[in-house]
Amino acid sequence: MKSRKIGIMGGTFNPIHYGHLLLAETAREQFGLDRVIFIPTGVSYLKKDDNIPSGDIRYQLVKTAIQDNPYFTCSRIEIDREGNTYSIDTICELQKMYPGDELYFIVGADTLLTMNKWKDIDNIFSKVIVLAAIRDDNEIPELDNVRQDYMNKYNANIQFIHFKRIDISSTDIRNRISIGRSVKYLLPDECIEFCCLKNLYSSRNNTVVDYDDIKVYKK
Repeated sequence: MKSRKIGIMGGTFNPIHYGHLLLAETAREQFGLDRVIFIPTGVSYLKKDDNIPSGDIRYQLVKTAIQDNPYFTCSRIEIDREGNTYSIDTICELQKMYPGDELYFIVGADTLLTMNKWKDIDNIFSKVIVLAAIRDDNEIPELDNVRQDYMNKYNANIQFIHFKRIDISSTDIRNRISIGRSVKYLLPDECIEFCCLKNLYSSRNNTVVDYDDIKVYKK
């Protein structure tokens, strides 16, 4: 049986937005991935924030965002795991789930620069091919130096995704919602409606929220 190419797209997804979706689709197209698995983080040892919605909420947001793409799926393996979330544990679990398939770990440029600080990074590099997004030609020299360093130290296989910069961030989306500004065209409409229904990120209560004709009455 021919091995498949499985993309791994991890993140807090707080909330997921079009930048995440376009990165995953670009990686899928450029590297011929058979599937991309979105994995919302559980309890991250690198990101402690009491204001992050539950894993169940973020999982539902991701499922809502990817529902129209047959190549995308979502996994609960990190949010259902007790204790801190480590990428090496997720990768080992995925290897058991997809024996013989190639795993491609999709990351942004900023993540690549700090991956050497991750737990068991040498083991991670031995198990996956890393796909790192280049959003600006000016990033290439620095990222290429990092890639060469990782290749020499860890025998890593790192490929670059040529990805145009999109000025969308989860932080900006949360801030906009908190003050009642529009977030239309930053994330799918269904996700906006979900945020309204669950009263996510809003600092206002008992009001009518209007995000470009998406109205939800809060109780």
